[in-house]
Amino acid sequence: MIRNLLLIVTGILLLSSVGLRAEKPGLYVDGRYLYTPAGEKLILKGYNAMIVYWDIYGEVNFPEIEKTGANCVRIFWKLDGYTWPASDLDKVLTNCIQNNMIPIICLWDATGNWEKIQFCVNYWTSPSIAAVLKKHEKNLIVNIANEPGNKAMSKDVFVGTYSSAVQQMRDAGIKAPLIIDADTWGRNANSVLDTGTELLELDPEHNLIFSWHLWDPANWGMGKISEIDRITDTAVERNLCFIVGEFGPCEQCDKCASTKINWEYLIEKCYKNEIGYLPWVWRWTDCHSCIEYEPGNYGDWVNTPWGESVSVTHQYSIKNTATRPAGMITAVNRFVGSDDKIKVYPNPFSETVKFEISGGSQSKISLKIFSLTGEELATVENAKSISGNYHTEWRPGQKLTSGVYLYKLLIEDSGNSYAREGKFIKY
Repeated sequence: MIRNLLLIVTGILLLSSVGLRAEKPGLYVDGRYLYTPAGEKLILKGYNAMIVYWDIYGEVNFPEIEKTGANCVRIFWKLDGYTWPASDLDKVLTNCIQNNMIPIICLWDATGNWEKIQFCVNYWTSPSIAAVLKKHEKNLIVNIANEPGNKAMSKDVFVGTYSSAVQQMRDAGIKAPLIIDADTWGRNANSVLDTGTELLELDPEHNLIFSWHLWDPANWGMGKISEIDRITDTAVERNLCFIVGEFGPCEQCDKCASTKINWEYLIEKCYKNEIGYLPWVWRWTDCHSCIEYEPGNYGDWVNTPWGESVSVTHQYSIKNTATRPAGMITAVNRFVGSDDKIKVYPNPFSETVKFEISGGSQSKISLKIFSLTGEELATVENAKSISGNYHTEWRPGQKLTSGVYLYKLLIEDSGNSYAREGKFIKY
């Protein structure tokens, strides 16, 4: 009895600590790791997606990318003479989050052009756009500018330009993690490795991620194993939150053999060092594409072994290594008065925990169980409710240790969706 009481008290304390961490306004960097507001470690694994050209809201691409298990999408957003309104940005971010992935929204207008960084900052800090970013800050990352500059900048210029950009965005109320790309078309990893610590100190939120794009092995040697080792090891040693923001099977599609990138070694190295990576690209028309341009669905793999391997079959593929923390908010609640949608009892439980779910007359119900580290333990239900009320239970067995666990409920009914996450204790 005393043991059970201690376990319950311990569980309550754990829940309290989770609650305290949840007070964070959004994703945050601590040391070289990114965390969810609930304090769960998040290693970014997802794709670059050029949806701005054919699927502006991601309505077609996001559900297909979600099937890989990716936890994020780096969204290609380009003004190119037309300023996408705040309503469009709001919609694409909402759609990405509803498909269980973190949106990494990035402007491509500064690609190869250092002077255009301020142009990107002006867009992010405009009142209507900043308001949208603030709205989604719990689940958002902003990549300030894609691959700025066509040459290596001096350290003073790099720090001066980016510290100003970051300060302007913080002044506009944007607290989300900001990604800073390496200069020289994203290739020059030294630019972020050598300035990262200083830029973090200058950021009022201390919330920066640094990104290197592994391209151009013929000229820069960065596709070589020795450079992959040097760059990733240096990022770890300097305690920087670091990702490989772009990479492909080779640099030039018409010269694949001579511009080969050691991407298989890269994803293994990233996995072993807990570094995120984002393949280029989900859907396109050349050898860097993971899937066919048409119809562009999951499973339409191309450029063997690139597409299928980096996505699902390789030991260190996205499918095999990406995790979605249980605390990630994954849908927008649109049911009114939805707090009574699920009852969990007994809580704490010993052998069996029961779930009483209330939905519509033809609701589709998905209920999953996770550990506090984000490991999916079970899918308790994935069914349709005819009567509107659904009862189910989970009996995990003796192997499950005492502690706090999480459930994630998703109800879909007549075009509406409702998501609920909660915690319960096993003693």
